[in-house]
Amino acid sequence: MNDIKQDNLVFKIFPSFTHPYISLMRLDRPIGFLLLFYPISFSLVSQSNYDYELLKYFILFFIGSVVMRSAGCIINDILDIKIDKKVKRTQSRPLASSALSILKAYLTLVVLLFIGLIILINLNIPAIILSLIIIPLLILYPLAKRFFALPQLILAMTYNWGSMIGWVTISSPYNFNIIFILYLSLIIWTIVYDTVYAAQDEEEDRKMNLYSTTIFFGSKKLIILNSLIATQYFLLIVFGYKLDYGIIFYVIVFLISLLNLRDINLLWKNEARKSGLYFKRNNYYGFLILLSIMIGSHFNV
Repeated sequence: MNDIKQDNLVFKIFPSFTHPYISLMRLDRPIGFLLLFYPISFSLVSQSNYDYELLKYFILFFIGSVVMRSAGCIINDILDIKIDKKVKRTQSRPLASSALSILKAYLTLVVLLFIGLIILINLNIPAIILSLIIIPLLILYPLAKRFFALPQLILAMTYNWGSMIGWVTISSPYNFNIIFILYLSLIIWTIVYDTVYAAQDEEEDRKMNLYSTTIFFGSKKLIILNSLIATQYFLLIVFGYKLDYGIIFYVIVFLISLLNLRDINLLWKNEARKSGLYFKRNNYYGFLILLSIMIGSHFNV
């Protein structure tokens, strides 16, 4: 099992000398930065006007999601280089395979962080503060699997912090308790899809005494994931209720929850070889959640 597919379109478009950098930044796998962007987009459309300013923030945050996800991957690969060499799925990564030097990885990271800084200074002060607050968790996550039984929780708190940043970007139009409900829902979402994703490495993680929610949940994994999915969508419904969203919002969210439950039980079925596909399908769930919030906040029907 190899997580780099050389037949990917992006490798055919760009010259060969760029391929290690593309792999390092995971630009061949857009699902990662999409899952980082969705939480921000949810809060941006939750209660704001559709105007030029909103479009500007969508563009800024989309670029920012690509940049910061890429930066996070580089930090992860630098810290995990010894581990990646021992895991079949990650042995071909640029640093683990020595296709790229550590120095070049650091230089790429500096360029990405500079781009991130340019984006940051275009935001308001509260958004800048919240963006800086989350940086320690960005660094902590790659280390968490060495000492913390639930590393996916650290990832989830980091990956969905954008919902808070989006909320303050649109001048916090509703109570903090409401956006916190959305944040909790999204934390659960990430724990679910990354628990499934981590199932690919479960055996090797055990051998190296690493932690993951996949290992922590053990034989009860499927039952726990079903419960988490139900809780995730319940909290999303509460979020919509607090903002007086209309009936169509609830119908869409209910249907998404059924699709997700069907997916986890009938398609994935706790099979490691199918974990990557389930992970990628969360792009569709993210898009549908975005659609439901847009309908709930702007059509109120």
